[in-house]
Amino acid sequence: MRCLHPGRFLASAVLAVVCGFVLPGLAAAQADIVGFWAQPAQGSVIGVGVANMFGFIEDSTERADGPTLVDYLGLPINEEARSRALAYDSALLGVPEHVCMRHPSTYSFWGPAQLRIAAELDANLDVVNYSVGGTFRRADRTIWMDGRPHPSSYAPHTWAGFTTGRWEGGTLITTTTHIKWGWIRRNGVPSSDQATVTTYYTRNGDILTITWLVYDPVYLTEPYIKSADFIAAPAGVTTANFGVAAADRGNNFFAQCFPREEIARPERHYVPHYLPGDNPFVGEHANVLGIPVEATRGGAETAYPEYRDRLRR
Repeated sequence: MRCLHPGRFLASAVLAVVCGFVLPGLAAAQADIVGFWAQPAQGSVIGVGVANMFGFIEDSTERADGPTLVDYLGLPINEEARSRALAYDSALLGVPEHVCMRHPSTYSFWGPAQLRIAAELDANLDVVNYSVGGTFRRADRTIWMDGRPHPSSYAPHTWAGFTTGRWEGGTLITTTTHIKWGWIRRNGVPSSDQATVTTYYTRNGDILTITWLVYDPVYLTEPYIKSADFIAAPAGVTTANFGVAAADRGNNFFAQCFPREEIARPERHYVPHYLPGDNPFVGEHANVLGIPVEATRGGAETAYPEYRDRLRR
């Protein structure tokens, strides 16, 4: 009978412990979403100062000035959503009541964001909740992991909403309700306060992919799905200063907002808008792309390859 040398036996025992205990721990860490997360790649879309803070290569239009007006191509909107979107005037964001609106959970991961995700633990080191902060204007999201139910439909609605989550394999799946009315794109395409969001957080090495589906019985005929990538930032993340004087940068201008009048209005209570048939941007994006105006008006059918064949007829 062959026997292991004591030194080899000890080495084998240590290896068994490493394989049996340490490696599973490392594997679990690969799915851990706690930490700092930055948007990928440094860009130069809207100036050096901001470009140093955010990555604008992925989804640059959403993270900078926003998408083209009257471009609803591929969005599963109904006629009511289309009518409201066509009434949207971007000058609305200069009205004091709208200047400081946070990006809602139907949209926030698609806009500029530098995330910090933390976990609150109970006495047994089980996760009670995750907190996700760092989206534009800080509609920080709390993901409850302790099995609590969602509140009554009469409970207050917020920009972040109320979120519960569960792990399935290496993916955290969350459900968000109680969201204020908002938007799914920053060109006026609305979301209602009846919208719910299912979000998937999946980590692959240093990449965190967040995929979300918006369900809205008021404005959407089908679920609307989007995704965004974030890159691990071990040194932490910073927030944009947007031209704020150096002395004021400690106030975290990215998160804080001080409402003020930013546009000239014909009278105090005027709300910027377009009446039906008056939106001057209808057809502008279609002309740039060389496609029919009908396509830019959106609808679920415009998201499918078969729609291209329909336009050729």
